[in-house]
Amino acid sequence: MEPPTRRNRTRRATQARGSLTTPSTAVLVAVLVAAGASGCSVVATPDSPTVAGVRPDAIGPVGYVACPNALTPVELRSRTPEAPIALPVAGTPPLGDFAVTTTPDGHWAFVVTQSTPPGGPTTNVLVPVDLTSQRALSPIALPGHGSTSAVVVMHGGRTVLAASGTTIVPVDVATRAVGRPLDLGVGRTVAGMALSPTSSTLFVLVNDGVVPVDTATATAGAPFVTGLTVSSVSSPHGIVTSADGTTLYVAGQGPPDYGGRVVPITTSTGAVGAATGFDRFGIADPAALALTPDGSQLLVADSADNWIDTVPVADFANPLPPVRLPTGGATAADSGTNHPTDIVTGPGDTGVFVVTGLGTVLPYDPAHGTFGPPIRVCSGASSMTAGGTP
Repeated sequence: MEPPTRRNRTRRATQARGSLTTPSTAVLVAVLVAAGASGCSVVATPDSPTVAGVRPDAIGPVGYVACPNALTPVELRSRTPEAPIALPVAGTPPLGDFAVTTTPDGHWAFVVTQSTPPGGPTTNVLVPVDLTSQRALSPIALPGHGSTSAVVVMHGGRTVLAASGTTIVPVDVATRAVGRPLDLGVGRTVAGMALSPTSSTLFVLVNDGVVPVDTATATAGAPFVTGLTVSSVSSPHGIVTSADGTTLYVAGQGPPDYGGRVVPITTSTGAVGAATGFDRFGIADPAALALTPDGSQLLVADSADNWIDTVPVADFANPLPPVRLPTGGATAADSGTNHPTDIVTGPGDTGVFVVTGLGTVLPYDPAHGTFGPPIRVCSGASSMTAGGTP
């Protein structure tokens, strides 16, 4: 996949090299790409135009916020939004049914979403975005139907794994080749995915549990049963791993009264620990969660009450009192809801960011429980990733 011609950018475009696998995932591509390498048709829509403007070299890390038809870069240190990058998709996908991730080198973003041409069927697609030129390329059609609310990049940045209903679809970054999907089975719609930071294991959030996928052999293991239903708010971050890969955290709603719950899972054994909950604070619907940079606190975005719950990892059973999101900041032109839909931790000391769903991102300081001024982004935002500088 050749990067487009550089325009209005001070950095040189870097082409993705080789196949999409690291040595630990060589078997995955051999198994998955073989059957589908020739089936990489694309939606017949033109590429979006390059966004004008020059990005200075010294801006530091950049986050990317996905909306139904656009991707907004946000300079994390200065809290400055850049011009949205139009996504070349037809129609408007359901709010929340799209997700974004970036390659480790910060040169590419990938948005998994849907495209519905006039009079045509809805197709699940993956949209590559060249972050150096700020240009979205033609969508790559994905097999399968249903939810498109999760996407990850494998270690090394050479393979993208996109959720398409109950399947996980591998796509080669360099060639755009679409591999054979791994179907998790009836009733296991993919609601979120988290890649182990220390291995090639992919953890897939589904209703009532987590399915571990060995990407080296393209096989799904026995699910870790959590008893939690997936949040009613579509978000790709209802699942997160600790930095050392030993613990997985999953958010949802569970018994006895189906209030908001978070459970820890030991990744080596699949053992599900005791849940913590937020019942004493009110009805909760945790849509997304993130760990603070030091790993000491779990931050949970509650879409039912518009607040952030904090769970001390060392005192898991005793969450701290929630911090309510500030009200206001939306306009009549915004679509979506004013509920938090995603929460991510930026690299280094850039901070924590909450996506509200109404065209804003709120910087959040967990140490003081305070929010910064809202950052205006594209309308209908529901997913964010925080990466490096292209």
